[in-house]
Amino acid sequence: MKQIGLVILLFFTSIAYAQQVEFKASAPSVVAVGEEFKLVYTLNQEGKNLQLPTLDGFDQVMGPAVGQSSYFSNVNGKQTQSVTFSYTYVLEGLKEGNYEIPEATVSVGGKEYKSNRLKIQVVKGNGNAGSNNSSSGNRAAQPDATAAVNENNLFVKVELSRRSLYMGESLMATIKVYTKVDLVNFGRTKFPDFNGFLAEDVPIPQRIELVREAVDGQIYNVGVIRKMLLYPQHTGEITIEPFELECIVRQRLANSGRNFFDEFFGNYKDVRAMRRSKPVTVTVKELPQVGKPAGFSGTVGNITMSTSISADTVNANDAITYKVTFRGTGNLKLLKAPSINFPLDFEAYDPKESRELNVTERGTTGTVSFEYLIIPRYSGDYKIPAIRFSYFDSQSNTYKTLNGTEYNIHVNKGVEKGESDTFSGNQVKSFKKEDVRKVGEDIRYLKTDGLKLRAAGVRFFATPQYWLALLIPFVLFVIGAVLNRRRIKANADIVRVKNKAANKMAKKRLKLAAMAMKSHNAEQFYEEVLKALWGYMSYKLNIDPAELNRDNISGILQKKEVEEERIKEFIAVLDTCEYARYAPGSNSDQEMEKVYADSIEVITKLDKAIRS
Repeated sequence: MKQIGLVILLFFTSIAYAQQVEFKASAPSVVAVGEEFKLVYTLNQEGKNLQLPTLDGFDQVMGPAVGQSSYFSNVNGKQTQSVTFSYTYVLEGLKEGNYEIPEATVSVGGKEYKSNRLKIQVVKGNGNAGSNNSSSGNRAAQPDATAAVNENNLFVKVELSRRSLYMGESLMATIKVYTKVDLVNFGRTKFPDFNGFLAEDVPIPQRIELVREAVDGQIYNVGVIRKMLLYPQHTGEITIEPFELECIVRQRLANSGRNFFDEFFGNYKDVRAMRRSKPVTVTVKELPQVGKPAGFSGTVGNITMSTSISADTVNANDAITYKVTFRGTGNLKLLKAPSINFPLDFEAYDPKESRELNVTERGTTGTVSFEYLIIPRYSGDYKIPAIRFSYFDSQSNTYKTLNGTEYNIHVNKGVEKGESDTFSGNQVKSFKKEDVRKVGEDIRYLKTDGLKLRAAGVRFFATPQYWLALLIPFVLFVIGAVLNRRRIKANADIVRVKNKAANKMAKKRLKLAAMAMKSHNAEQFYEEVLKALWGYMSYKLNIDPAELNRDNISGILQKKEVEEERIKEFIAVLDTCEYARYAPGSNSDQEMEKVYADSIEVITKLDKAIRS
């Protein structure tokens, strides 16, 4: 038994020391003067002699508090174990400024390791410093549950990674909400259309987590609503429209003191506040003309290229795969297959594309490859020249040219396609494709089949067929002109045209929503239903979508003598969709089916009730 225990101990010891040592430091990136916060060092192996660096700008209130946690798993017979040691210090910011905490050092197995550096901004704060002494990492600060909601303690913003860029480059648009109050949920939203850009969503966590961020010397809790990677589609100034968000803020009642019963029963109220970001403008510049290489295809980014062939010695009519691979970051989705000058005696097919791309905050990154299938038809020695590919380097703002590899191909004698043999005694002479360069430019064959002959002397002029050939086109022209005038007159009545198109547009959107519901994509489902409802009202009432809101819709429907019950049903479906896009757990298939049925029903009833 002692031997078995010793073996197990040695086994786990070997696992622990086989791990790579990781020594990390973490703390909030923004703190207030006088606020207590945690500086935590974590180590995945047991260490000794932890040396804390000089903490300029901070006062050490407590520490270190040492902790240990273990994790063991056995999956399919594979055993893994991890141990984490933590050293926690409580610090307090002394004065405003930007500070850096240098590396700490620790000894593991007789070897010294250093942690990462930390940058911490200390701001003036809002007077409640010291109340949140449990903060570690960059978690949200304690909100003010009694403050009145205003533009200073709650606002939204479209943050751009850059305001000026070249055509073909990308920028990151991050939609954020900034709050000092107790923000508990969201209501209606209206995202920008990003007109003038090719927009792609960057994956973010579905649950919005608030973190600390300093704005003008004040600490805000900031949540990322959406991230979009934008590629401009034309040069000049492009304006991104404002983002609108309805925020639900929880406030404690002002006339109640904070006691046990308030905490238990929740003596508070929810306040709705609509917030609108400011429009932002981006300047898109033409790519420089100086140094622009010939054959530049518009690729922008940071890219590498490699080429390869499957074989350099083959028999005639055997296939060869020529592959070109591009890797890096940039507008890789627009990258096209390069043109390659294969030998004339090679039969080349259209390349097979393979794109493995990911949309990240740095841009579209990944791999694009093109595989060319080429077949040499005749024996001999051939050369595939090195390809050249030019792109604009977004880091150095210069054009760069990538060069591939030149390949020498030896083709052995085989059964060669199109080989023509002429026998003279025992002598055989072969003619290759390369021996005949032009065909069909000398004497051509006479066409002898499919001829339609007409007897000489037969007259067509002034015959009944002649007059019908003149009259029928004229009659058709007159009928077409009359119908076209009616069509123009009908289309001139824009209100009538849009009124007729309202139902058709709503059905189209609801069809897309049904497809999203079948694929269990709740976010897309509710987005399409909202577009169907708002678009139907825009067309039916001839109101610009930007001017639509609940108040003016209710007023106009009342003027058109629509029943109050119908108006409430429409508003209720809108509220259900907008709440479901952010409320966790409200995207089940049963709820989506009910919303879908209610949307069809309310549009049908309104279509009958509204009199244009």
